[in-house]
Amino acid sequence: MKIILDCFGGDTCPGSAIDGAILALCEDKDLKITLCGDESVIKAYLADKSYDSERIDFLHAGEAVTNDDKPAMAVRRKKDSSMMKGLSALADGGYDGFVSSGNTGALLVGATLIVKLVDGVQRASLSPLLPTVVDGRTTILVDGGANVDCKASMLREFAIMGSAYMQSVLNIPAPKVGLLNNGVEEEKGNEVTKEAHTLLKECDVNFVGNVEARDMFSGVVDVIVADGFIGNAAMKAAEGMGNSIFALLKNYITGGGLKMKIGYLLLKPAFKRLKGLMTSDAVGGGVFLGVKKVVVKAHGASSPTAFKNAIVKANDMAKADVCNKIAAALATKEEQ
Repeated sequence: MKIILDCFGGDTCPGSAIDGAILALCEDKDLKITLCGDESVIKAYLADKSYDSERIDFLHAGEAVTNDDKPAMAVRRKKDSSMMKGLSALADGGYDGFVSSGNTGALLVGATLIVKLVDGVQRASLSPLLPTVVDGRTTILVDGGANVDCKASMLREFAIMGSAYMQSVLNIPAPKVGLLNNGVEEEKGNEVTKEAHTLLKECDVNFVGNVEARDMFSGVVDVIVADGFIGNAAMKAAEGMGNSIFALLKNYITGGGLKMKIGYLLLKPAFKRLKGLMTSDAVGGGVFLGVKKVVVKAHGASSPTAFKNAIVKANDMAKADVCNKIAAALATKEEQ
């Protein structure tokens, strides 16, 4: 597998991106990575690093897309940026995936216009993998923020794409699909979710009905379908709640006397493991489903570990041939 890494996209680049690439090479001996960006800066950073130079390539780009750039303008005017040159190289062939921690909107528009969408897909979906209370089990949220206004037919596509991902990458035979709603009853929701519920019942996925936001991390479903507005709001509310719980625990422990502090020391490994599951380091990034090639969006402030996991995720998707499986699943839908 050959993965392109945008080394100048996010807040921690290029250092964290390059260090993450070296970690990914150590984890998979068959992986090759092309570092995209200012070649002189990248090579200077690598000068005192230990890595397998036979498996690292370079794609020079003279500029970078910033978070202040408007997505459509970045695609049109920053063709020499590390993001756009990387996407163009991916579209031209010879590469299996692209990872960037840069401007999410620009990455979405660039992937749509340069790499192109799978036939039958109306919009690409930014789909993060969420941890659950079931050990070792994750849930994919489709959509996590790319499309704030969706038609019911788009939500059906999200369900098909999410199912194809969970089947091919995580080897779940019949992924359970739930529609994120304000109640589990079939008649709940707005007009779009009610129509989507009807479409999903008729669709060739393992649809189990509506799920509420409180079930996002319960593991009751493998695929959560939502428009980007609802999905992103629910995800950020959960992140905020998690941060608040850890802050409250810290306050109670520090002000709770000796017994509380001793108890904390005994439970510290469990707390550390729990917190690790919820960080961007563990998640690695969200995947753009519906694009013809593998595109993974890492968090803007990704650490080397987060970049490594994003690269591994792109590699796993490419090996599993997710994009072609999504195309096949959607083609089957059109024939029905």
